[in-house]
Order: sequence, then structure tokens, then C-alpha cells
Amino acid sequence: MLSTSASSSRKFLANPSPIPTTVLGIRAVLRQFTWALFCILGSSGGFSSATGATTQATGTTPSLRIETGTHVAPIRAASMDRDGRYAVTASEDKTARVWDVASGSPLSVFRPPSGPGNDGKLYAVAMAPDGAVFATAGWSSSNDVYLVRRSDGQIIHRITGLPDVVTHLSFSRDGRMLVAGLWGRQGVRVFQGTDSWGSARELQGGSDFSDEVNASVWSPDDKTIVVSSADGFVRAYEATPKGLKLLSRSTLAGMGVPFGLAFSPDGQTVAVGTSDQESVVLLDAKTLKVRKVLSPPAMGSIARSLSVVAWSTDGKSVYAAGSWANDKGRFAILVWPDTGQSEPTVIPVARNTITALHATRDGSLLYATADPAWGILAANGQSQLTIGSSLLDFRNQRSRFRLAADGSALAFQDARPGNTGDAFDTRQLAWVKAVKDWQAPRTSAGKTMVDNWFERQQPSINGKGLGLDANEWSLAASVSRDGNRIAIATNFQIRLYDRNGHALWKTAAPATPWQVNTSDDGRWVVAAFSDGTLRWYRQQDGSEQLVFFPQADGRRWVMWVPGGYFAASPGGENLVGWQVDRGSAQAADFYPVSRFRTEYYRPELIREVIGKGSTDAALAALPAGAAAPPGGQAIRERLPPTVRIVSPDTSNWAVGGNIKLQVAVRAPADAPPTILRARINGQPVALPALSALRSSRSDANESIYEVPFSLSGLDAQILLFAENKHGVSPEATLTLKKPPVTAKEAVAASNNIGMPAAASAPATGSVDLRPALYILAIGISKYQDPSIQLEFAAKDSTDLSNFFRTQEGGLYRKVSVRLLTDHSAKRDDVLDGLEWIRRELTARDVGMVFIAGHGVNDADGTYYFLPQDVNVKALKRTGVIFSEIRNTLVSLPGKAMFFIDTCHAGNVLGTGARSLRLDTTAVINELSSADNGVIVFAAATGRQYAQESPDWGNGAFTKAILEGLRGKADYNKSGRITHKMLDLYVSERVKSLTEGAQSPVTIVPSGVPDFPLVLGQR
Repeated sequence: MLSTSASSSRKFLANPSPIPTTVLGIRAVLRQFTWALFCILGSSGGFSSATGATTQATGTTPSLRIETGTHVAPIRAASMDRDGRYAVTASEDKTARVWDVASGSPLSVFRPPSGPGNDGKLYAVAMAPDGAVFATAGWSSSNDVYLVRRSDGQIIHRITGLPDVVTHLSFSRDGRMLVAGLWGRQGVRVFQGTDSWGSARELQGGSDFSDEVNASVWSPDDKTIVVSSADGFVRAYEATPKGLKLLSRSTLAGMGVPFGLAFSPDGQTVAVGTSDQESVVLLDAKTLKVRKVLSPPAMGSIARSLSVVAWSTDGKSVYAAGSWANDKGRFAILVWPDTGQSEPTVIPVARNTITALHATRDGSLLYATADPAWGILAANGQSQLTIGSSLLDFRNQRSRFRLAADGSALAFQDARPGNTGDAFDTRQLAWVKAVKDWQAPRTSAGKTMVDNWFERQQPSINGKGLGLDANEWSLAASVSRDGNRIAIATNFQIRLYDRNGHALWKTAAPATPWQVNTSDDGRWVVAAFSDGTLRWYRQQDGSEQLVFFPQADGRRWVMWVPGGYFAASPGGENLVGWQVDRGSAQAADFYPVSRFRTEYYRPELIREVIGKGSTDAALAALPAGAAAPPGGQAIRERLPPTVRIVSPDTSNWAVGGNIKLQVAVRAPADAPPTILRARINGQPVALPALSALRSSRSDANESIYEVPFSLSGLDAQILLFAENKHGVSPEATLTLKKPPVTAKEAVAASNNIGMPAAASAPATGSVDLRPALYILAIGISKYQDPSIQLEFAAKDSTDLSNFFRTQEGGLYRKVSVRLLTDHSAKRDDVLDGLEWIRRELTARDVGMVFIAGHGVNDADGTYYFLPQDVNVKALKRTGVIFSEIRNTLVSLPGKAMFFIDTCHAGNVLGTGARSLRLDTTAVINELSSADNGVIVFAAATGRQYAQESPDWGNGAFTKAILEGLRGKADYNKSGRITHKMLDLYVSERVKSLTEGAQSPVTIVPSGVPDFPLVLGQR
């Protein structure tokens, strides 16, 4: 168990960053810069308490976690390998993430075993110089340090049982030793590892400390390590075979509390950042005496901390950052050229505290922030790469955080990207325009008033002070319409009081709550958090009932209840997933909720939660047996396999010819893997049966298979999937970079996995390597049922087919079209068409299926396309079930694209089949999942209707597609139009045509590269 006392634990959580408490006074003047307070309070990422870690056991119940591909809570530490190829970032969101520095692409994610609240938050990280391993640590019951393999995020070794929380980690320059700085008075511990860090032994550390360790840094020759501490001392140790031997220690003589450290490349000087001052102190490395003090320019700053430092590898420049910001509120990196002989350059880079700096050999600089974000500055100070926050920012939105009277809809910003609505309605599961009479949070109502509630520790109701916990700060408040209830949001909790100031309930805040509101009907408390979520709490007892996560891209969202039932936009169901722990010595598994779509995608339940008053009531209203058992334990019983690539590693592999991957597949004992599947650049690749592959056992439930692949010389992204009776695993990804090849070789290689940027007819007698295009175009306007007629569906499919016929002889060697319209689009015709394209397409080719007409979902949620001869009252017998379309598209050996325009308004429900409804979301998400690999262009999102008009001569969707393909999507005049270019044009054009009533969506599966659809006019 932790030896940390309750009070010191609170202190660590309350101020884990180097930001001075004086920022609080500045906040009173410049409140728009509340991110700095965010770091002072240290309350992002989820607190259940602030008194200690929660014991984590092997059988921890799976928990739902947000997953955006980037961090969702402050990055506390960052590191790189010596060559600057990989960066690793550690965050309070309970993940450490490895990135490719050149591209910013994510490479792997480490998820430590974790429990509720603070357990699992990561505060320290260091990458070994060779980049093969990184060490990370934070909040855990045993104060663990995890040695993690960089390539797949798996734990190699765990150092456990340390006496307190780890605050800092650093590897020696040769990668053989690791120093861990500790909280409290525990000092530093030193470990020596084997070559692969599969084991480690502890050496003699340093324990003469009276406060926590802030940082440590090794000298260039690995003979000395310097440590900074909150007790005010900088200590220098000699590194010996037995451990550390104290050489000297000194204070900064009133110039601040030492924090970040950096050795000059020549080993003669140590730069020291301070946690409470705006200066950088340069110390003599041998004596620790002050050589020089670097100060920022006199330009006005809203904060006064330069806590993290770095030294350029040429020794000429010193970098520093922290909570220092310019007069415009941008947090900046200061660069002193000529080792401080000249005035510093100010480079604003962030909205929040800068938490890490790391200089690279090529002169660039890695930085990380609490936004959370990270980036690379080039040697000239220009931004080279920025990986920003993917979260909506709810700060300073109080007047805009407006709630419908019954709590079913809410607005939370001025305007969303895409301009399709500034509010969300949980009953419609759609973006809507906010209603004027929706209520913003009140600070008074009737005879009740709440005071002193903004960034204060002593809020009051009608003059009566409220007793908050130590280090707890009030951030938002709302008084109910009748004045009888007052909600207070603090950095730790959501609280509810009566008008007399009596506490009614409190519940742990999963992240920093920036806003809170109460519904006028007295049933709901709704809060907006720093992790991008909006959450509904039942006012009667404070129980969380509904969570909404809108992605900052303005398109994707997911909404779920604590038991795991969810609804999502197209492309939104991978934004949240289940973390399943495997014990204290193993990295946790993560499964997006998309892997449980069949049983837990329940939009009809989600729509009813607010109206019914609880998840249980909404669940009870569903037909018997309509939903799987809720909760994490039920998820644990339905787990698909996991798959990871053991070797090769992208850092030392050049593509060419045949390769063999070592692939580890793990599955529950009662659900062994049955199939291993692969896609290369999005296209399916046939693999031998598992029984035919050479394999060895790793542990009781994991086997390692040797899987052969044949690749050309082009770049290849390999996605691997394993399947069992419960479903398909999350993908394992390996990106292989091409060796230098000639232009001729590149064109020849495109036969299998690529497509040339341009193509021309081959010379006489040569082999034509251009792909063929196969199109199945189905459009139905004239149905047998007179009540569901459309105007332009048949014309849409005809016009699209005619356009692509003109592409024969250019990009495509052949264009084959099967056009089915009206009377030629009966059920049997459609099924025959699906069989045709499945039979004709080869791995070289491109297949497109375009359907325009009506589609419906039955009472079970199954989607049917309505052929011309459909009888809606006999849907199962006369409709085309989605599985027929799906099975065709996912089995196509070439590139597969699906255009779906079946969301038309019409009297489909007027035939008497009241159980039918319209929602294409599940269809879009299933087809576009990484394991299915289909690029999906959808005319509208969710339950929107697709528009058609005589003024356009087509449906809005088809009109935009045709305009884009004819050249308007070629914004850069490149002479070609790719699917990404078409997506951009269609998205904006359809919204413009329909004045925002229709929002098309394109989902491209992971692993599918951009490629040209047509050649345009230069």
C-alpha cells in the first residue's frame, strides 16, 4: 500500500505541475486563461477521492474510457530516443502514447492496469536511448514503474513496491540505468537493467531529502546525475557500480525552487528551471555554483514560471518554458541564443502550461503541454509538427451552456464546425438549433443566491459557507428555477445542496467540470468536463445516467449509459471503449464499443433515458430480450480476441519480397480464435488457416504464429485481425516504408497494393497494369407501392454511371457498369447485381456500389434496402437485407466503395408498418470498420432526410458528387481527384445546397490510403 499520507497525497494531486500558486491571483484579473488553474488544481482525468490510490486487482471490472487517438487529459511528461525518431507522452488520462516524430502518427498505446479515480494516472515517462523500451509511472497501489516495449505497449518488466509515488524518471545515456524520483521524502532510487530490461536490480539511491524530487538529468558521460527537489536543493551524485554517491548540493540562493534540469552538451553547465520564478539558473556542473541567471524579456506575462528546460545539442541555445505566457495569453517557449548572451526569442505555442522540453540531434525541439498537446519546433523556431487537443473546450461558455426545461437538449457553444447546429437533442440523437428559452445557469432564483463560487474555496449559499474538502475549489454553480437546489461543481466533485446550504449528495468528477446547469423540471444536473464529455446526473440522488462525447471535428459523437449501451454518429463508435485489465503485471486491453455493436448499439434506449428519468426505466421499456445484460462483467464474458505484432519492428525493416510476421493472438479460454485475417492498404489478403501456421505458446491463452506475407516495394500498412465466436479483435497495425525504387518499379508494384497518381494507355504490346472499374448502380424512383415514389433516385444512378463510363481509357483500362433502375431493380435483380460485382472484381480493380432509393430498419434495427417490388409489410421476404450488401462489399478483393443515398423522405412509414424507422448509422459504421475496409459515402447522417429538387436535376448528394468528380473537387488543380478530395467537396456542397438540412458523411477505414478516383483537367 501507499506510504503517502492523506495530506501529502492531496498535495501531490493538487499541485503536480510546476505552476506557482501566485497564478491564482492573476486568474482573478485574467480569467479567460483558466487552463493554468486547471494544472494547479490537478483535477483532470478523474478523481474518486484525493486521499490515496485505489487497490487494483486482477478482477477489476472493465471500465469505459474515451479514445480519440490522442490524449484527453494533461500530458505530464514526454521523452524521446536519442535519434529523435520516437516520442512518448504520459498523461493523467491513464495512457502513455508512442508517436512517430516525422509524421506525428500514433504507433502504440500503453494502458496500465488501473482502477477508478486516480489509480492509473501517469506522471513520469522516459524513453531508453535506443528507443526499444520506455519507463513510465504514476499513481498505483504499489507505486509501480513499468518498463514497456515501445513497439506494442506491452509490459516487459515491473518494478514494484516503491515507498511513494514516482514523480520523475530518467535513463542514463547508455540506457543501462534508470533513476526514479519519488514523492515525499523518499529521494531517488536507481535501477540497473539487463540489455532488454526484462529484469532489473536496485542499486544504492539517495534518500537525504525533505521534499519531493522534481527532476533528474544525467551528464553526457553518464558519470554524474543531478537531481532537483522541492526542498530547494540541487544535488549532484556520482554514478558508481554500486549506485549513487553524493558529491555536492546547493540551493539557488533565493532565485526559486529548482525544477527542470538540462546538461550542456559539453557537460560543464547545468540549466535549472524554477517552479516559482521566471528565471533560468545556469550552474557549474562540478561545484553547483551559479554561473549566470537568464531572465525573460520585460514584455508582461500573466504567469511567472519557467519550470522545464532543455539545451540544444550544439550547445548554443537554452530553452525554457512552463506557465510563462505572453500578454496575449499564449504559453511560450523562450530561446536564449549564445548561451544567454543575447535577449531571448519568444515562441508562443500553447493554450496551457508547457510540461516538457526535449532537444534532438538535428536541432529540433519536442514540447508537450497540458492542453493536452505536443509538437516539434524546427531548428529555426518554426512549427514543424503539432498534435493538438481533439477535445471541445467548455471553458468560458457559461452564458452559452443552456439547457432545455426537461434536460433533453442542451447548447454549449456559439457554433459548431460545419454550421449544422449549436445544440444537441438526446431525443432525436441529432444536432439542432438551440431554442431561445433554454436556460443558462442561474446564480440566484427566488430568495436563493450563491456567492463566491468561481475559482474559490469558500462558496456560500445565502451567506452560509459550504465546507469543501482540502484543496477543493469551486469552479461552477447553478441555482434551480425554484431556488430549492444549488449545484456546485468543484475540481473534485459535483455537489448538490438545498437552499439552506445542507449537502444532499456529492459524486466524483471524472475530469475538471467547467460548467454545470440544472433543468427547470427539477430532475437533472448536467455538467461539462475538461475531457470533452457532458454528463447527466439524476438530481434526486446524483447517479450518472447519460454521457455525451461530441468530437471537436464537428461530425462524430457517441453517447452512452454506464452499463455500456450506446448510440453513435457515423464514425463515432470508436470514440469510447472498454478497458479490460489483466492483472498488475500486464498491460490492459482496450476494445472499442464497436466490437460490441450487435448487442449494445441501442439508440432507441438512449433516446428514452432523459424522458424516462433513468437508464433502468428506459431499459424496462424495451421489449423483453431486446438488450444484452449491462455492465463491465457482462462485457468480460463477450470478449473477442486480441492480436499484436511481435516482429518485425518498423525501425529496422525495409520492404521487399516475402516477409514473415510473428503475431501473438490471445483469446478467452472458452472462445479460442478461429480465423486470422489481414488487409494491406485496406485490401483483403488471403492467409492460411490458423491450424496451418507454425505456432508456439506464449502463455495459457496466447499463441504466437508465424504469418507469411508477400509484398511489393511500395509502402504498406498491414492490419491484422483475429476472430472468435464473440467477434473480431481490434486491429494490430504495422507500417512498412518502401526502400528507394525506380519509377518503373513503382508502377509495376501498384498492381497489388497501390494506384499510380496518373495513368496513360500502355505502349503497343506491353501489359496494361491499369485497374478496371466495376460499378453496380441501383436507383429506384418508381416503386410498385405508389405511396413511396421518388423523383430523382433512378436519374442519380444513371447520371453517375454515365460519368464513370467516360473514364475508360484514362485512369482505368476498362469501366464495366451494371445499371439497375426502376422496373429492372426488383429484388432478384439487385441480388444478381451483387453477385456480378463480387464475381468480376479482382485484386487489381476498384469496385463501387451505388444505391439510391428507400431504406428502412425493422423493429430489431436490421437495415433493408427496398427494391422496386418490395412489400413493406413482408420486409424479410421482399426487401434486400443489409447482410447481402455487406457480404458482397467486404469480400471484394480490390478497393471497395459504397455510396448510400436511401434516407429520402417518403411515405414509407405510412404503409401501416409502424415499427419501421430510418437510421443508416449502424450500416455505415459496420461497413467502414477497419476489418471490413469499405470506404462509405453516405448522403446524410443518422435520421436526416436526403434532399432532392427539380432545381438541381438530381438529389443533392449525387449533384455534389458529379460536380466534384468533374473537377470542382480538384482544389489544387493537380489533375486528379482522390476520395479525400471528393469527401471535402461533397460535405460542404451538400450542406450549402440544403442550407444545413443535410450533412453527408464519408468514413474511410484505418489502413486505407488516399487514392485517385478520376483524372481531372489540369
